[in-house]
Amino acid sequence: MNAKNLLTAGLLVFVAAAIITIVVREGGGKDSPDMTAVSPANAPLPAEGLIAYYFHGEIRCPTCKKIESYAHEAIQTGFSEELNSGKLTWRVLNYELPANTHFATEYEIAAPTIVLVCASHGQPEDWRNLTRVWELVGDKDAFVKYVQEQTRELLTKKES
Repeated sequence: MNAKNLLTAGLLVFVAAAIITIVVREGGGKDSPDMTAVSPANAPLPAEGLIAYYFHGEIRCPTCKKIESYAHEAIQTGFSEELNSGKLTWRVLNYELPANTHFATEYEIAAPTIVLVCASHGQPEDWRNLTRVWELVGDKDAFVKYVQEQTRELLTKKES
């Protein structure tokens, strides 16, 4: 292969990679946060129920995306009935946007995380920041179990 063909192939690979990056960043990829949100992130709290938030920042590293993916899977596979009935809602929210920075203070968010919020009369009644997701992200089964246990515990507490 001569230098001209090698340069042409290299440029084609670069252009293809750039196009893929743009499509994924603009929401065309399956890992796009908007594709996983079940309800609008900025929607008011339900009158009653549990909201499972995935809070992320502007910069979304592969580990952050994995945390979102694992948590979403944990909620979907463990609580389909509760999601369908409205007892549980999944939301994805950027806590670094100016309109959302209050969440960082309210729920003690220092990094992307999962926060479970119990709503009563449309107001937060109780909440948990599942900070162990960072510790468990390397073990998907343990991660899913942790998120499901914490969610089940708050759902049970809410019902009693």
